[in-house]
Amino acid sequence: MVAHRFVERLAVLGGTERFAVTVIGEEPCPAYDRVRLTAWFDHLDERRLALCPPGWARDLGVRVITGHRVASIDRGDRAVRTGNGYRIPYDRLVLATGSSPFVPPVEGVGREGVFAYRTVDDLERIRERAVESRSAVVVGGGLLGIEAADALRRLNLDVVLVESGPGLMSRQLDAEASALLQERVRETGVRSLAGVQVRRIAAGDGRLVVSFGNGVESQGADLVVLTAGVRPRDELARSAGLPVAEGRGGIVVDDELRTADPELHAIGECASHNGVVHGFVAPGYRMAETLAEIVAGRKSRYIGYTPAVRLRLPEIDVWTLGDTAQRGVRLTWRGDGVYRRIVLRDRRLVGAVSVGPWREIGLAQDLILERRRIWPQQVQAFLRNGAFSNRPARLPVAEWPASAVVCNCLEITRGELSGARARGCASASALAERTGASTVCGSCRPLLRELAADATTGATNGGLIAAAAVAVAVALAIAGLAPWPLADSAGGAGLPDALYRSGVWRQATGFGTLGLALLATGLSLRKRFRFFGSGDLARWRLAHGALAALSAVALVAHTGLRVGSGFNQLLMVAFLLAGVAGAAAAAGVGRRNVRLMFWLHVLAVWPLPVLLAFHVVVSYRF
Repeated sequence: MVAHRFVERLAVLGGTERFAVTVIGEEPCPAYDRVRLTAWFDHLDERRLALCPPGWARDLGVRVITGHRVASIDRGDRAVRTGNGYRIPYDRLVLATGSSPFVPPVEGVGREGVFAYRTVDDLERIRERAVESRSAVVVGGGLLGIEAADALRRLNLDVVLVESGPGLMSRQLDAEASALLQERVRETGVRSLAGVQVRRIAAGDGRLVVSFGNGVESQGADLVVLTAGVRPRDELARSAGLPVAEGRGGIVVDDELRTADPELHAIGECASHNGVVHGFVAPGYRMAETLAEIVAGRKSRYIGYTPAVRLRLPEIDVWTLGDTAQRGVRLTWRGDGVYRRIVLRDRRLVGAVSVGPWREIGLAQDLILERRRIWPQQVQAFLRNGAFSNRPARLPVAEWPASAVVCNCLEITRGELSGARARGCASASALAERTGASTVCGSCRPLLRELAADATTGATNGGLIAAAAVAVAVALAIAGLAPWPLADSAGGAGLPDALYRSGVWRQATGFGTLGLALLATGLSLRKRFRFFGSGDLARWRLAHGALAALSAVALVAHTGLRVGSGFNQLLMVAFLLAGVAGAAAAAGVGRRNVRLMFWLHVLAVWPLPVLLAFHVVVSYRF
């Protein structure tokens, strides 16, 4: 998967015109989606997992060799040699060899009926065995083990899930969260045993007998599936004399994903960056894209990855975000079969765990990625109801922050998806095709459907941008145009004189501007208080923009395009800056800088009450 992503990105950057690219894979088929591997049981069609459309390699001018295993790297000769004896030279070599299943040192793991769970071939053999089976044992209670156990359950097998650690997903979850997950798994019909070591797999009476330690009774099974983790495939690097990490291994790379040999790179699950080896596709994709930019001649660096792990089962919702092992303040909320824990350090959210649905999962991801501070009222709200606000019901995806990640596999944000929606992608399929979201594991597909169905977002975007345009036009007019000319005598007076010299009209336009601005500011209560939590946020945002635009028009009538002097000039500048920054945020100018525009908008609004009060007092006093 990671190699495919690298070649895709390299082609976009023109790298396939600079280099003759050869891809070598030991499996008989091109790259396919391992993240959705379990879905193969539902359709039995490996073509639906394929990442490469027909003719993909030919169209890009890429040579793809399948069914060949690279046996060695000759660094001196700058060539790789396959097990079939082929020699393939290189100028740059990228190792994207992934991981191999960890086979526990247990007697009998090589017996017939014991399977790994890594490739389509593995699943085909498991299904063939399952047709004539009644029961199964799955060894390993991590993400993959739980998915495998659920798949076997759906094949109508009686399944026992065995985990040697203290609980299911014990690497990601604390004891309480793991216990709750174990209960949820049991409710699906899968029995689980935690803290139990498999000692031996023996044959008996035509079946397998799995023996455990800790005095646990042996379990008979027709098949056994090993999901006890993975290990980086770094054997090629080892044999070539390249450094690998201690412990679990992994090919050591720097920020440019180079090994000790500057012409050799490693990406994905086989690479160890700053001592970390990731077993997920999202960091591998980020590595692939970074390396593609480097190979294409651009400057880029891999700076690591903030974990976001999700258990992909319809009946169970489990998330782990960030670094939950960091030291800091740990806060926990429990309610109605739901468990949430957050970790705060220096008033910033650095990690979160959730078992059960969490309407603010997008906000939590955003807080961790952006390293934003948590306000005391947000902490109190979390302790009261497990959320960072008092608003009821699940937060619609359209109301997630623009920088919140919707598709974790490809790190696609809500802002990118809303931008695609505004450009005419009116369905989940269209959003997926335009952005790539949901094309890996598919777990975010419901969020795409929800965003596509949110017609009010698309309908109001045009109105919001129109309001933003009015605000910018007024600012440009006041800054660049001459003030309205006034008549020298009563006989030549016109509309500008009537508006600007009449005390009644000056009061009407002045207080009208103030009233409209206050109403627009008051709409921010929509995000702050439960009482104002009803209604669609897009419509509230449109109303805010429309009121702000009307206040800008009233300001023109009140000032006659005059900027004023002294404090009045400061008032005008602050008002115009608030309007322009708000317009930029509304229009999504420089999407990465939307948050900066928002805070400039807020900072410009803060001095307005004092300046307005001074302006009113001075006007009436003098």
